[in-house]
Amino acid sequence: MGTVRCSVECWADVGGLLSGTVIRNGTDVFVSTGDRDVLGFNGQERRVETILHFNSPVKSLALSVDGRRLYVLCENDGVYCIPVTLGSSSHSHSGKSDIPTLSTVSRNDAVIKDGKVQSFIVVEGILVTLSMQESFWTFDLYEVPDCSEGATVYRRITGFQVPAVAANISQKQIVDTVDSMTGAPALACIYPSTDGPPKRHAHQGHPFLEPLLYRLLFGVDASLVHSPVILCGLTDGRVCFFPLLLPVLTSSRGEHKPKVRMLHSLEQPVTFIGTSVTGEKGPQCLVVIGQKGKILIARANQGVPEGKPADYSFIEHAVRGPVKCACVDGERLYYSTSTNLLALSLTTTSASPSSPPLAAAVRETPSDWPERPAISSQTAVCLSVSRVTALAQSCKRTSAGCVVLLALSLSGKLLQVTLPPTSDKESVSRLASSQAGQRVKDLLNGIANVWERASSLKHQLQLKNNTLRCLNHVFNVCHLLLNSHTNDQEVCKHKPPIGCRAVANWSTLLQKDSLILTCVLENLSECALEPGWTLCIAVQSSCSHAADGSSTFSFALKKVDCGETVEVTLPLDIDGEVFLPVKINCSLVYSLQSLFDPADLRHPSAISDTPISQLLKDCGCISLALNTLTLDWLDCLRILEPNSHADVPKQITAWEATHIFLSSRQSHTESQPIPKPGPHTVAVRISSELLRTRLSLHDCSTVVLCISVLKWLLSGTPEAGQYKLMQTPVVCALGPGRQPVRLLTKEVTVSGISSEGPLSVVEVQVESSSMEALCGLHHAVLRRVQALLKGAPVGQGTAARLRGEHLREVVQHTESLHKDLQDSRTPDTCGGVMKTKTSELLFQVYLKLRENPLVIL
Repeated sequence: MGTVRCSVECWADVGGLLSGTVIRNGTDVFVSTGDRDVLGFNGQERRVETILHFNSPVKSLALSVDGRRLYVLCENDGVYCIPVTLGSSSHSHSGKSDIPTLSTVSRNDAVIKDGKVQSFIVVEGILVTLSMQESFWTFDLYEVPDCSEGATVYRRITGFQVPAVAANISQKQIVDTVDSMTGAPALACIYPSTDGPPKRHAHQGHPFLEPLLYRLLFGVDASLVHSPVILCGLTDGRVCFFPLLLPVLTSSRGEHKPKVRMLHSLEQPVTFIGTSVTGEKGPQCLVVIGQKGKILIARANQGVPEGKPADYSFIEHAVRGPVKCACVDGERLYYSTSTNLLALSLTTTSASPSSPPLAAAVRETPSDWPERPAISSQTAVCLSVSRVTALAQSCKRTSAGCVVLLALSLSGKLLQVTLPPTSDKESVSRLASSQAGQRVKDLLNGIANVWERASSLKHQLQLKNNTLRCLNHVFNVCHLLLNSHTNDQEVCKHKPPIGCRAVANWSTLLQKDSLILTCVLENLSECALEPGWTLCIAVQSSCSHAADGSSTFSFALKKVDCGETVEVTLPLDIDGEVFLPVKINCSLVYSLQSLFDPADLRHPSAISDTPISQLLKDCGCISLALNTLTLDWLDCLRILEPNSHADVPKQITAWEATHIFLSSRQSHTESQPIPKPGPHTVAVRISSELLRTRLSLHDCSTVVLCISVLKWLLSGTPEAGQYKLMQTPVVCALGPGRQPVRLLTKEVTVSGISSEGPLSVVEVQVESSSMEALCGLHHAVLRRVQALLKGAPVGQGTAARLRGEHLREVVQHTESLHKDLQDSRTPDTCGGVMKTKTSELLFQVYLKLRENPLVIL
């Protein structure tokens, strides 16, 4: 592939873009950057004068016949018609500010309010739109009103449809196929050329075609009335056409001839349709280009023997794609791939055995078709301009015969590319001494383009390396945490590499108490937690009627290095109440969207048309469970000042508390006798030998043992730290609802249990006038004792030392309580009397359950 050094001049920089459109109107240029703005650029003063802002992204632009109105197609809105005042005011602004004028276009200003329109073209006072309606491509023709008479309504003239795909495919597959195709259908208008002076439509910028080929391709009827022909390249590769000004024709059988006819199938989405002159004076040919690089050339065969009808041939040639945009000037095709801007000569030669291998790209045709010539062996020439995404269809020539192209690059630069008079590599390389400065300038422009490409590739490579590094880090953290949970023994002996601990604190604000949970994330591993990780804390209450109070809190982590901690706080109150115990599940969550650049998440990926953010919508997170914590009444106590003689205030009696409890369960106790008042007490007895062994208190006195047991029970309470010098085994505290409670530990001797004599045990007493606080603290003490026994070895001689008579007494006592509970479930047949008896039985069972607690050995 040869290379030509072009002169590249940057007119403006409009910012980065993914797609765009550029059209020329004399010296003025209109640019769409793919977003919601259309820029009006003054080519003489080289500056942006007008910015048109729409409510939705702009898809394509077109000018009216007289060039005074700009048609804009917006996504999901339809077609707008905006008066053009840029050219008329280009000189009047020469002495004013360079700030462009911003105009906001309302959605109500759309002249064609059809959100399904994908392409349009304006020809001969007719606006032709193409849209997808269910499984059909629909062409609609609207009459353009005469603006000089004040008309603004676009009246629909007619419309017709073309099936999207074959009939044996379901409608859902049709919609999915169309949605997966990239780009909009290409529309073009072609006129037949005449020998006389040019007509009015010669100023519209539409291409011409010689009369012979025009008649062979589009029919005699269209040729006789000199009707312009609308060609459409669909996204499935089919090229269809219909004469614009030809009335509906009827065959000899009285049937209507189809309005739209198929010309060819390119088997890939069509990017460009135009005409080209393939010789010094002709002939003209039709050129169609596909997105993947297939080029179709239709031309009339020359030198047909007398007596045979004239015919035409199709020539196909493949170039390296993808083809982003293209335009034709004379016999040269200018097209842009994702990297380079290239020029290809469309000059044809006769097919012969000495032809190059390019003839293999010619498609096979029926035997009655004439032999088709092949494209000449000249390959595409690189113009040393990179990343061009849009080309203006109209090319200009300078006085020296140089072709001037107007291009828009992916970096958002509006470029004027001036080609040398000839594309011959040898003649271009031989420059005169007077052109040395221009040669240096061209080389610098080429270096700048290469540097821009290299910078883009370097940036993409750096992003990929960062993504791989982050992904490797995530896998290391996952492997570390998964291995820590495989062996339960290791979890018990050692702290997890990454774990959470929680402490409950009481906060008073505006005379209102609130329970605040403080969670501390500890990173004891060798891996740092990079940004992208989220700490999720799920709080679930054990209260049945507060199940809807379960909630999850998420905290995004910035960076947690090795050995660092992160502290977060969250409320534990549910509608002003605290339901204990509370289970806390801690986990680490990593969002895979953090691996990608935010700009890549909003645009389709390289392997599909779906943005990455939608691909990761359902399975875009990695969740790793850390540990589960439980907060009970002992963790949430508010310890008061030490007082060895503190008594529990007698706020309510036991029977009043039972009455409140039964009333909450819809049980009536109005006529029941009230027992003697007094605080409630519950005790838990634990073997002194077990406590000395598990708490490592072998050679301590009885007082030290009792104080140590009390400290062990309150070790999770934040206020317990200030009472390390506790002198007595008595603690007074307040519960979550300010219920007064007292904890007391003492060593007592119990007889009748062991056959070897009296047994020394530590009795933990809980006293409170609140039934709720008593039950909650009793449950919390038992939970800690269970945790203490979890790792204790089972003694073989303990069961042998127990007295069988004592065990029988315990079993009989339990059976009697069970029988009393069954009797209390008798159906209510006597109204209030039976309810009173049931309440009395329940209360007596409750009192007996607290008497003579079992000893935990």
